Amino acid sequence: DKALALAAALGMPLETTPIADILRTKYGMQAGNIVGVGSFVSSYAPSDHATGLSSNITPFWMVGGTGAEVEVDTETGHVRIARLVNVADVGKPVNPDIVETQLSGAALMRLGCAMFERMDFDAGQLTNASLAHYKIPGFHDVPPDIENDLVEAEQHSGPFGAKGAGESGTFAVAPAIANAIHDAIGIRLTSLPMLAETVYRAIRSKEGQPLGDD
Repeated sequence: DKALALAAALGMPLETTPIADILRTKYGMQAGNIVGVGSFVSSYAPSDHATGLSSNITPFWMVGGTGAEVEVDTETGHVRIARLVNVADVGKPVNPDIVETQLSGAALMRLGCAMFERMDFDAGQLTNASLAHYKIPGFHDVPPDIENDLVEAEQHSGPFGAKGAGESGTFAVAPAIANAIHDAIGIRLTSLPMLAETVYRAIRSKEGQPLGDD
């Protein structure tokens, strides 16, 4: 409707005029916004105070999984994430490209928690309160190969069969990487973040070697 109204205001038939030409005419460039606004209110039944149960506590449940391929430097403990594959039940993806971007972004956010991000305290005082000391993933830490597979399933309680998908990319990143490290070098890590130092110490401990300064 918005596109039709814009085309009509410019005297350009939408049926035979590409959207890019309409935007160029309106804004002087092949860019601009055509925005529609709507709302969707899901059904919800609050939980019973006595039992904590509800027949309709949430409009949907998110389901996702991740596979990881890693390379471990056993001399330094550095872990390189070579590949991440994210799979998620997304209901009906209204805009598949955006959903894939959501999954990638969520996976990278969780990658930071899994491999780098740690808050250090000294007597209750945060000692790494800036990005100079609080490590987050940089360009060289992003896996060169990230794949996102969307599993479509009609979500009857969602708009057009859609459901939330963004957080689905966070669920399994850390355990997938931990399992890949275990598969590669036989070290089982059970705490986050999985820093190079953590991996190095685990390797030395497994081999019964002292953790010296060498």
